[in-house]
Amino acid sequence: MKKLSALLLILTGLILFNGCSNDVDINASYELITVVYGLLDPNEDTTYLKINKAFLGEDNALIMAQVSDSSEFIEKLDVRIWPEDNPDNIYHFDTITIINKEGGIFYNPNQIIYYSVFKPEADKKYKLRILYKQNEVTSECTTIDHFSASDISKPGFAKAIGFDYDLINPVRWNKKDNAPRYDVTIRFHYKEIWEGSTDTVYRFMDWHKAIKKATSSPDVESLYNGSVFFNALNFYVPYEDASQESKVLHRYSGNTDFIVEAGGTTLNTYMEVNEPSSSIVQDRPEYTNIENGIGVFSSRSRAVKTKKLNDETKSRVQDLYWLKFVY
Repeated sequence: MKKLSALLLILTGLILFNGCSNDVDINASYELITVVYGLLDPNEDTTYLKINKAFLGEDNALIMAQVSDSSEFIEKLDVRIWPEDNPDNIYHFDTITIINKEGGIFYNPNQIIYYSVFKPEADKKYKLRILYKQNEVTSECTTIDHFSASDISKPGFAKAIGFDYDLINPVRWNKKDNAPRYDVTIRFHYKEIWEGSTDTVYRFMDWHKAIKKATSSPDVESLYNGSVFFNALNFYVPYEDASQESKVLHRYSGNTDFIVEAGGTTLNTYMEVNEPSSSIVQDRPEYTNIENGIGVFSSRSRAVKTKKLNDETKSRVQDLYWLKFVY
């Protein structure tokens, strides 16, 4: 469901970005503009696409955005993807309605997503075609090469890892073809035992996040400071509600995930075009790789290496006694 949330978030940016163009003629006749956002991931066995239409009307745009018919196709679209080297191997898309989309500018909580149960192959070019009446929208992208935990060289082979207040360490991984952009996250898992309950509450906190771009080096790395981990414990672990925090009897340290998410070339270009600019020139070229539409069709991949905390780090966490960690 996190992937679906990401689709909806980018869709919002696409419509707002194009809707704010100075070149829009509000008196022009209506023109159908298909908005597409999709990422092919070789690690996922189901592929999702968010397909909408841009809208133009005489009413307040914010009011129109709350009406599903303004940006949602009423008819089901003919959506298909196939590998370039095997055009007969066609994957057709069906629709699914999600019912928990959070409130915002666009209609909610129900939204239609297109999906197909197929797992893209790594390092392969795929074609996309969307047909609505006489309108044909097309695109293509090449998936990222095989990307897995074995590509993360730091941390290394040790089963347990430690964080020190004054120690800076790298997360390091192998650069992949067709993947110039990487999002890095370090996630600490832990669990809680509550007063008057036999259930265990599982929680986690993301205490290091970074965006890195590939260079000519075969490796990419992101540096993290151990002191940030301990500061994050104090900030994220206790509940803001003091009465809720008082019900926690004990906490237990869990594993730490080193997560590296690779973004395809087209996705990287799209995000760079839409990044905040420090220039006094605010007009930007629109970027899309969707033919006869707007949006982005690209690829991503994800590698996760999981480690336990070593005894020294567990002891340092226990020293923060007000956080109630037993180990």
